[in-house]
Amino acid sequence: MGGSVGLVAPGAGTEMNIASASKWLYGAYVLEVLQGQLRPGVDVPFLNLTSTTPVLDASASSACKSALSTVRACGKTAGIEEPLIQYVPEPPTRFYYHPGHFEAHADFAMGMGFFDGASLALAFQGRLPLSLSFVSVNLAGGAKTSASEYAKFLRALMRDELKLGPLLGTHSTCATAACGNTGYSPWFATEPAHYSLAHWVEPDEGTPWSGGFSSAGLFGFYPWIAKDKGTYLIVAGEHLLGVLGQSRTTPAEETASGKAVLCGRLIKKAYYTGVVQE
Repeated sequence: MGGSVGLVAPGAGTEMNIASASKWLYGAYVLEVLQGQLRPGVDVPFLNLTSTTPVLDASASSACKSALSTVRACGKTAGIEEPLIQYVPEPPTRFYYHPGHFEAHADFAMGMGFFDGASLALAFQGRLPLSLSFVSVNLAGGAKTSASEYAKFLRALMRDELKLGPLLGTHSTCATAACGNTGYSPWFATEPAHYSLAHWVEPDEGTPWSGGFSSAGLFGFYPWIAKDKGTYLIVAGEHLLGVLGQSRTTPAEETASGKAVLCGRLIKKAYYTGVVQE
C-alpha cells in the first residue's frame, strides 16, 4: 500500500536523490562481490564506520560532488591513501559517521578507485536488483533512484536473495552517545542505536514496529525492514531546501532525515495497530 502527500508530491516511480540510503546499497554490493565472505580486518571496520579513515566531507569537495570525477579523486581530498590496513582501528573502536570509510574501502579493497558515476551505476546494477544512477562519486550518498526501485532491493534482502540478507544486524557497533559512542552520529542522541554493515539497527522497544534495519538519507528518504524481515517501509522524500542551515549540531528531530524516521514510526504504528496516529 502507499500514497503521496503534499503539493507536487513524488510518486513511487519518481527518481530522487536518496543520499545516505546509498550506504545500504554499497554494503549489499560488497557482499555480493565477496560472495558473502567478509575478510577479517578488511571489510567490517569500513562497513560499520569504525575505521580510522580521515574524515571526508563530501559536500565540501567538488571532486566528490561530480559524477565525472573518480572515487580516488574524492578520497584524495581528505588525504585518503594506501595501504588500507593503516585505517583498521585498534580496540576500543569508535563509530564515526562520514563517507570516507566507503571511499577508502571502495578504492583500496574493491578496486573501484578509478570508477566514475557511470561506472558505479553499471557495477551496482550488475549485482543488485534495481535501476539507479550516481549523481556523484560519493558512495555513501550519491545514488539516485525511486521508491519502487529501492523496494525491489529491500524485498531481495528480506528473502535472503542477497548475501547481506542473512547478515542484517551483524557486526554492529554502538552508534550514539546513549550507548557510549564518542564519535559523530546523526541519529537521535538519546537512543541507543547501533550500526551494522552499511545500515542502522534501530532501538528495539519490544513492539513489532520498533527495531529493525534502515538507512535514512539526508533529504528524507527512509527505507526500513522490520526485525522479523516480514515487512518493509519507504518514506520517500527529497527535501533539498530542507537541509539548508543544517549542521552536525542540528538535533536529529529537526533534520529532514530525522523527520522522515519519525514519520515512518507513526506510519508503522498505524499499520501494525490499525489505529490512526496524529
